[in-house]
Amino acid sequence: MSENGKLSRFWIHELTRPAFEDWVDNDPTPVVVIGIGAVEQHGPHLPLGTDTYDAMALVHEVAKRSNSLAVVPCWPGYSPHHMGFRGTIAFSEDTLLGILMDTVGSLADHGVKRFVFYSGHGGNSQILNLAMQMAKRYHNVMTFYPRGPSSSETARKLAELSARYNDIHSGPTETAMILLHNPELAEMWRLDDWTPKLKLDPKLMEFMDPDREDYELVRQVRAACGEPDLDDYTSDGIAGINDPREADPELYRARFEERVQFYVDFIELWKTIPLPPAFEN
Repeated sequence: MSENGKLSRFWIHELTRPAFEDWVDNDPTPVVVIGIGAVEQHGPHLPLGTDTYDAMALVHEVAKRSNSLAVVPCWPGYSPHHMGFRGTIAFSEDTLLGILMDTVGSLADHGVKRFVFYSGHGGNSQILNLAMQMAKRYHNVMTFYPRGPSSSETARKLAELSARYNDIHSGPTETAMILLHNPELAEMWRLDDWTPKLKLDPKLMEFMDPDREDYELVRQVRAACGEPDLDDYTSDGIAGINDPREADPELYRARFEERVQFYVDFIELWKTIPLPPAFEN
């Protein structure tokens, strides 16, 4: 529903055509929030759709608070590096790029000029960055992927977990997200006898210490040595060495709240800036 440009539903697929038209015609600066994720293994205990559930939670909450439209155009993403684990669906780079371009292009044709993005899956990053550049050039729209805040206490805590324990996939952070938003989908009992399965050269394990004076250098050397597929270095699909059973949903709730608010603040400020002349046609 939309009345005089004010939405009461925020998923595009829940709007009627007249409601969409009311919103896009009466909101002076309509914004679409596009989220993408993945359908890929997330260890033994988290759902295959973890990354897309993440994207859905964030973009819908941002849309609700900013009178924007929430769009998640697909469930899978770019996940060839997870294909060693069954259940993964991996789109090709061309497929995901095409989905993003067609989504933006369709809505641009209907009058939307501003698009913000969020990806719950790091493997989508390069394709999403290319899609945003191409959309600007070929669909004449404004695009951006806000990231922040990075200096809050919560952000620093989670960055520490990521750096020190490689908590980047299926560890406590993602487990906390599912326990917060979709607890019925977590099968924590599958971790009863869990021990870390990360297999790295001992030298590379030493490079995971963020207290090292040369950490900026060694973390990049470690990244340069990264093997192409997740099953090359972990047998259970959990990339880190900290225990997912230590997940803290309240810590994640704080991070979710501040990220949502950062997006909302970004959108509200962005909407005060007149459309640059290059995007007017």
